[in-house]
Amino acid sequence: MVQALQPPPSLRWLLIAIGLVGIGVGTAAFVLISGTRGLPAPSSEAGQALLRDYNHLSHGLVLSGMLLTIACLWRWAQGSCKPKAKQQQSLASLRGQRVLRWCRQHPLLLILFSTYAIAMVQSTTGFYPELQGWLREIQAPPMLNNFQLRDDLINETMRANSFRFFPLAHQDLHLLSWLTPYVKVWSLVSALELIAIVLLADRTVTGSTGREACPGQLWLITLLLLFHPAIGWGFFQLIYSERLLSLIFAVFIVALLEHQNHESQGSFALALSCALVGVFVKDIAVVLFAAPATFTLLLAATGRDGQQRTSYALEWWLIGLSLVATAAYGVLSLLPSLYAASGGFDSGGRFKLVADWRLIALLLFAFSRWLLIAKQRCQAHLIDGLNLAALAYATGLWLSVGYPYESFWTLPVQLITVLDLAFAWSEWIAPGLRRRASPALLGAIAMGVSGGILALESGQAQTFQKRISKIQTNQQKWQSTFERLDQLLRERRESGQPRNLIFMPTWFGRSEYARLPYQRLIELNHDRGTYTVIDGIGAGQAYSPKPGDLLANIDKRELAVLGEESQRYREIHRFRPGMNYGAIYERKP
Repeated sequence: MVQALQPPPSLRWLLIAIGLVGIGVGTAAFVLISGTRGLPAPSSEAGQALLRDYNHLSHGLVLSGMLLTIACLWRWAQGSCKPKAKQQQSLASLRGQRVLRWCRQHPLLLILFSTYAIAMVQSTTGFYPELQGWLREIQAPPMLNNFQLRDDLINETMRANSFRFFPLAHQDLHLLSWLTPYVKVWSLVSALELIAIVLLADRTVTGSTGREACPGQLWLITLLLLFHPAIGWGFFQLIYSERLLSLIFAVFIVALLEHQNHESQGSFALALSCALVGVFVKDIAVVLFAAPATFTLLLAATGRDGQQRTSYALEWWLIGLSLVATAAYGVLSLLPSLYAASGGFDSGGRFKLVADWRLIALLLFAFSRWLLIAKQRCQAHLIDGLNLAALAYATGLWLSVGYPYESFWTLPVQLITVLDLAFAWSEWIAPGLRRRASPALLGAIAMGVSGGILALESGQAQTFQKRISKIQTNQQKWQSTFERLDQLLRERRESGQPRNLIFMPTWFGRSEYARLPYQRLIELNHDRGTYTVIDGIGAGQAYSPKPGDLLANIDKRELAVLGEESQRYREIHRFRPGMNYGAIYERKP
C-alpha cells in the first residue's frame, strides 16, 4: 500500500517545470507591479499590440500543450488494447441495441426527454442578449467560409485581461458555429447535453452502490435535475460555460469511478483528459477534479479506502492539475491583467449566500457520512469525495461571486446534490421498500417523492418556472418589438412617409436593424446627445431628428437616459404595460 501511494516519477518533472514557470511569472509580476518601465503604456497603440500578441502566443502555446498531452494520453491508452475492425463493428452494433432496448424499457422517460428538448428548441428565437455580438460575427461571412476563428468568441475569453481564467469557455459554441449558424440547432445540442448528464448521473449512482439500478432511481435523478432553476437558466440560455463544465464533469465522474474499480488505462486517459480540459473552462473548476482525488488519497493513507489498488497515479496527477491551473492562470491571465491595469470582474454579490434546502441537504449528507467513515462505521464511496468537491466549489463561488442557489453558477453543485439524493434512495430507502413493493410501485413512489420535492420548491422565491418564463418573455418581447417595428416601417413605405429609424447601441446593433425597411438608420449616442446616420440616405453625416422619426428601445436602455431629450418622444408601442424595454417611440412635432 505504501508503494502504491507513492507519486509517479513523471510528476516530479512536472513540478520542476511548474516551479520554473512560477519563478518566471513571479518575477514578471513584480516588474509589472513596480512599474512598466521599458514597456509601452498599455493604453497606447503599441501597448495594445503587445498585449494582443502576448495573449495570442501564450494561449497558443498552453492550449497546444494541453491538446498534445491529451493526444499522448489516448495514444498510450490505445496501446494497451487494439480491437480489430470486426470487434469495433460488433461494439457499435451492441451500443445500438442497448439504445433501442433502453427506449423500449423507458417509454415515459423517452417522451419526457423529447418533450423537454422540443420545449427548449421551440422557445429559442436567437434573441439572447449576450449572444447578439457572436451571432453578428457568425452570420456575417459567406456560408462556405464558416470554418474560421471567431474573433468575438476568442476576445470574450482569451483577451479579457480582467483577472479571470476561462480560455475554453464558450468554445463548444465556437465549434458549433462552424457547422451551423442556427441557434435552434444549438439549443437541440444543449438539450442532448442535459440528457447525457442525466444518464451519466444514473450510471454513477448505479456504479457507486455496486448493484443494479433501483426502480425509480432514474426518475428521481431526471425530475430533480431537469426542473431546477439553475438547470433551466444554464441550459435554456446557451451561453454559460457551466453548461459545458457540467457535461465534462459528469463524464469525468464516470471515468474516475471506472478507474477506481478496474484501473484501466482507458479510464485513466478519459478522466485525466476531462480534468485537463475542465480546468480551462472555468477559473475555479480545478477544485471539482482535485478534491475527489485528495479525498481518496487521504482515505488510503489512513487505511479507510477499502480498495485493493495497485496505484494511485491518477489521483496524484489530478492533484497536480491544481499546480498546472495555477501556473496557467499566472501566464494566461495574471500577467496580461497586471499589465493592462484593468479591474477584476465583480458581480456585486461577493460573500452573499442564498441557500436552498438542497445545499443544506448536501451539507448534512456530506458531514454525516464523513463522520461515519472516520468512525469506520460505513464504507467510503466516490460520492464522498464528490461532496468535498461540491462544497469546495460552492465556497469558491461564495468567495468570488456569491452563492445564489438559482444561478447557473451552481450547476456542478446541483449535479452532486442530486447524486446524493439518488444514492440515498438506492442505498437506504429502496432496498427496504423492495420487500413490500413491486418494481412498478417502487418507481411510482420515487416519482411521487420527486414530485413532492418539486412541489415544495415551487414556493421558493426563484423557481424553474419563473426562470424559464423570464427567459422566454425576454425573447418574445424583443422579437415582437422587432416585428412591430418592421410592420410600422412597411406601412410608412406604402403610404410614402419618411422612414427614419433611430437606435441607441446596446446588445442589438446595426446588423440586427439592417433587415428592416428604413430609409435612414441613425445611431443616437446618449452620452453626447448626438445623432449620426450610419446607413441609408446621408450615411456618415450628422442628423437632426424630425417629427415622425421612430426610436427603438428594444433591449437595455431606458428612455430616461436621454434626460430632457426624452420629453420629445411619445410612446407608440410597448410589449407589455409596465415592462421595461420592448418599446417604440415617435418624435413629437
